[in-house]
Parts: sequence; structure tokens; C-alpha cells
Amino acid sequence: VRTGDVEFKGGRFLGYSRSAGELFNKAAECAPAAFAKHVFPVVLVVSDSTVDAALTLGERPRRDLVWRTLFKTRYPNVEDAGLSALAVALATLARQGSEDLRDTVSELRRRDTHIANHLLLALYGGNAARYADEAASMFCTEPWRFECGFSGNERWCAGELIRRVAPHCTMENREELERTILKYLTPSERESWGAEWRGLARFELLSSFPEDFRSVQAKARLEELQKRFGEPPGEPGAGPTVQYVESPIPQTVAEKMSNEEWLRAIEKHNDDRIDWLGSHPRGGAPQLAQILEAEARDDPERFAVMSLEFPADTNVAYVKRTLAALEKAPVATALKVRVCRKAFSEFRNGCGKEIADVLGSVEDSLPDEAILMLHELMARRDDPPDDTGIDTTRERGDLSGDLVFQGINTTRGRAASAVRNLILADPFHIERFRPTLEEMIRDPSTAVLSWSAAVIGAVATHDPALGMSLFLAADLFDDRLFDTTHVRQFLRWGLHDHFAELRPVFERMLRSDEPEVCELGARLVSVAVLLGHEDAEDLAEEARSGGSDHRRGVADVAATNIAVPDCRDWAEERLVGFFDDEDSDVRWKAAYCFYELKNEPLDQYEDLIRAFCKSKTLQSAAFLLLEALEASVERLPGMTCEVCRVVLDSSLSEPDGGTLLAGAGFNLEQLVFRTYRQHRDNDWGKRACLFRRSRPPVPGEAVQL
Repeated sequence: VRTGDVEFKGGRFLGYSRSAGELFNKAAECAPAAFAKHVFPVVLVVSDSTVDAALTLGERPRRDLVWRTLFKTRYPNVEDAGLSALAVALATLARQGSEDLRDTVSELRRRDTHIANHLLLALYGGNAARYADEAASMFCTEPWRFECGFSGNERWCAGELIRRVAPHCTMENREELERTILKYLTPSERESWGAEWRGLARFELLSSFPEDFRSVQAKARLEELQKRFGEPPGEPGAGPTVQYVESPIPQTVAEKMSNEEWLRAIEKHNDDRIDWLGSHPRGGAPQLAQILEAEARDDPERFAVMSLEFPADTNVAYVKRTLAALEKAPVATALKVRVCRKAFSEFRNGCGKEIADVLGSVEDSLPDEAILMLHELMARRDDPPDDTGIDTTRERGDLSGDLVFQGINTTRGRAASAVRNLILADPFHIERFRPTLEEMIRDPSTAVLSWSAAVIGAVATHDPALGMSLFLAADLFDDRLFDTTHVRQFLRWGLHDHFAELRPVFERMLRSDEPEVCELGARLVSVAVLLGHEDAEDLAEEARSGGSDHRRGVADVAATNIAVPDCRDWAEERLVGFFDDEDSDVRWKAAYCFYELKNEPLDQYEDLIRAFCKSKTLQSAAFLLLEALEASVERLPGMTCEVCRVVLDSSLSEPDGGTLLAGAGFNLEQLVFRTYRQHRDNDWGKRACLFRRSRPPVPGEAVQL
């Protein structure tokens, strides 16, 4: 939808701004005429231009995409704040008796939109005495205008206007307005399934009609409705409300329905429409389909057979829910395949993912037609055609940008997952899916390729040579794929026996523009060196001297493997250099080596500890070394007292150091005392006795141990 130069596809496009809302309100109060002059035409254009027939299904008032639902809240969006301020400005002008409002009223009366009606009722309410008869006549001739409120009470605005204008109407108009209310039914209440709430709208509107002006008939009817519905809805709450959309057929009724009754119900409730029975939403096919799935899980064979009778125009929600119930159900493979065959031939565009799930869960041998269905689901390029519309950007904690997450929510990604499961369960499927394998490794979507890698991994489990061949032939056109779950798993597997074949891949990763890929590549080539691949040493050195992303990867591997005897020399050499790295993240990665040494004899690592104490990492990561010393059940190295002295001196000379040390809660004296007891017969024991004398005493504490 285009509104002037703005393209709008629904939702909020101006966002929240408290200052904007306050500015609108102040402008509307202080200069209502000027505010209305400039804002009123814009609101009408935006509302008229974004009216969506799907929101109202031909009923009035028609709703638009910008103000599809109104909320009473202290902190509105800019669009809602502007609309609210405009309503205030029009009401203020009406209250002031402005003679320039006739054209405004005409503009609003000739429209059948929710927003125009909302503003018209606000204007009338600003001067109830003047517009009383006009408003009453309007409701009588156009009762659809009652439906113009807020979320939680759609007739709130109409009710408030009736409360104000009824005392000022002529007796004739007041009586006609009452008669209109007494016979009023909403579109939902006219439906057979709305009988339960029929009369609720009358109850709400009659409750707003001033008691002194109600007729005997109105009072009697209101009393009846009050016994039925209780208290009328009050003022709408602040902000949106969450309500459960009920199924058109309750669970208790559905449990007793026969197959014929189910098929009739599916035919009747075959759209996604949500109807409101007063303030209670009642859904259609999606909600009834949930009930269907619950019943199908209890009796899967019955509902599987019944689904074979679904007409071709059945809402796909029923098919999807039936398939979901069959995925893990103990139903014969032949019946599952029959249901999938029907779904594939008649509903494939809407339930391809569910078909793949069912076929991928079959433990018996699949017939050829099932293999062909999965192949065709994988070969189709319509879900997704490529990466268009897929958000592949990632932020910490945001699954929506993860390629693997995106891939499993596509038809081809789900088909790849099914093929992976079948191949893992039975290597015989490898040959049956050979055409599919050749197809999926050239998929145009990175999200789907992340799942193609899962299939390649499954193949490699049974046939390493074929798995490696498929991986090297795959069109991994986006470097981000290397940092996805299944590709990482494959590369780790290939490190042991296939480094030479994968070397070009590792070279590409080290030279990638993606920071995460560079770091992963550095980790992998470092591990390759530790596994004994001499032809990986040049790449590991390239990573060691590379950018901060590369160095983080190497530091991570070095810290993780410091306690492995065969890796210690390699790891220690690199950690000593990384302790003084210019990048703080690299230094942190290196410092975590002491976490790996908590259960190791630390006296073997005195050179590493000494280098750490002399480095810039000490100031920020001293607690990692102190934790390792405190947790050690082995004999402490003699230089523990020197570590404590350096840490204490650093904490006294550097403001941040003191804060970090105090927050960590370490007992340096206890560490020194343990050192003294374990080294009392050597020089370290004597140095431990002098620990306190290396600095001026803190007032109030002992000078000696």
C-alpha cells in the first residue's frame, strides 16, 4: 500500500516516542484549530489508503492497517498519540461552538471507516447538547456506528456518547434510539454459533442509556440481560489484552463427534476468520484444527483414514494438524504414506514441511513413491526460492537470524532433515536418495544448505569417502555457512583423517570477511596441529599472527588444551604471548587456561604463572588464577606467595584492581599460609613469612602471619 511517498505493509511505522505524544497533546489543547487543520486531512488519507478488506470481511466499520485496533494506554505509539490528540482537538472545537465544523462532520459522515467514525463520535461528544439529535438519528439510521471503541470494549465510545446525548435529545429521537438499541445485533450475534452471546451488545448499550430516560420495556430487558451477563464491561484497560481464541466447536463436543460430523464441521468452518462475540473471540479452521489434532493423537488410525476423505478445497490447517498427529503415531507405514500421498497431490503448497516430517519419522522401509515425494519437496524452489525474505543476520540471543533455525522452517530444509534421519537409520537409503543428494548440495538458499550439510554428515557416518566428496562438491557460496551447526560438526569430524582434502576450506575460512568464520578456522587448524597434522602448521602460524579474530581462536584452543600433556608445550608457548596481546578478548581467552588447571598440580606451571603475573592480563583476570590456587587439592607452587604479593600490590596501586579483588572475596592470607606450611623447609617458606612486610600494613590488621 502506498500513501504518498511512504510504502506501508502493515504494523507500526512511526514507533513509540513519549515526547511526540506529549507534543501532540499540548498542540491539540493549546491550538485545536491549527492542529485539526493540519492533522485531520493526513489522518483521513492514511486511514483511507490503508483500509484492508481482510480485516473486516465486508462489514462496517472498515478497519485500516495503521489503526486496526485502538488501545487506551498512557504510553501510545506516535500514530495512536496523533489520533488521540486529533480527537481531543475536534472535541475542543465542538465545545467552543466552532462554526467551521460542518465540513468536518460531512467528511466523517460520508466515510464508513472505523477511524472516521471514532473521530465523529469524539466530535459529537464535545458538545452533546448541540449534536444530540444529530447523533441519535445517526445511530438509528446507521447502527453499525455503535462498533467504535477500544480493545477490550468495542462499544465504549458509542456508549459514552449515548450517555451524554440522551438527556438532550427530543423525546421522539430518544425513544427511537432506545428502540434501535433494543433490536440491535452485531454480525457475530446474528450467526447461529453466536447464540451464546446474543444480546451482549444490547446489554452494553442499554447500560449506557441514562436510567432516568429508560422506558419500562428497556428496564425490564436490561434486568434480564444483567442476570445473564452480570456486570457490563467497564472502561477499556491500559494497553492490549491477551485473549484465547476459542474453537467454534468446544473440545467436549468434538470428543463425541462421528467421522461424518467431523467432515461436516470441517466443511462449515473452512476459513481463518475470527468472530467476536462481544469481547470474546471465536476462531475458525485453525482453532478447530487444534482440537482435531488432539483427537487424532488419541486415535491416529481413525483420523488418518478420515483425512483421506477431505475434499480438495479443505482448509490446509486440518491437513497439517492431521499430519502432525501422525508423525510419531504407531500407525502402519502404508497408511501414513497414503495420507502423505493425498496431502502431496492436493495440499503440497501448504503442508510440505509436515509431509516431510511424517515420512522422515518412518522406521520401516519406505516405498519408492515416498522417496520420490521427498525428492520433489527437496527439488522445488518455491519455499524458499533463495535467501530473499530470510533474515540471516544474527545477534546474541536472537534465533530469528540463525541460518539453521531459518532453514528448518522451510519446506526444503524440513525435507533435508527427513532425508538425514532416514539415512542415519539405514545406510540403504543413501543410494535411493542419490539424485536428491546431488540436488541439495547446489541449493540456492544458505538456510537450506545448512541442512544439506546435516545430510552430508549422515552420509559420512556410513560412507566417509562419499560424504567428503559431497561436501567438497557442495556450493557453499556464503562463508557464514562454515559457522553453522552441521558444517562445524562435519569439519571437526574431517580434521582427524581428511585434513589434506579439507585444507582449501580451512584456508578460505582463515581469509574470510566473517569474524566468526575466521575464529572458527583458527581453532580448527590449531586443533589439526595438536592432532599431528604437520601440513597444518603453516596455517596455524598464519592464524597466530593474524587478526584479533584469528588470535582469539588460537588462544581458545591453547587454553583448553593446556592440561593435556602432549599439547602443553605448544599451548604454553602461545599463551605466554597472548597474555600481553593488544586485544582484551584475546587476553581473556588466554587467561581461561587457569580454569582448565583447577585440578592439576600447579607447581608444574610456574613459568606460565610467572608470565601471567608480569602481564597486563593480571589486572583484569587475576581471579582466574586465584580460583585455581584456592581450588587446588595438590601442593601449591612455592611462588603462590609471590602471586599474592603481586596481586595485592596491583590492587593497591590500581583503583580497579582493588575493586576486582575485593569483589572476588579471595583470602590471600590463607593462600600464603598454605604455601608456608607446604614449603616451610625451603626459600619459598621464608618468603611467605615476609609476605606482609612487602607493603605498609593496613590500619587495624596484623603485621605478621
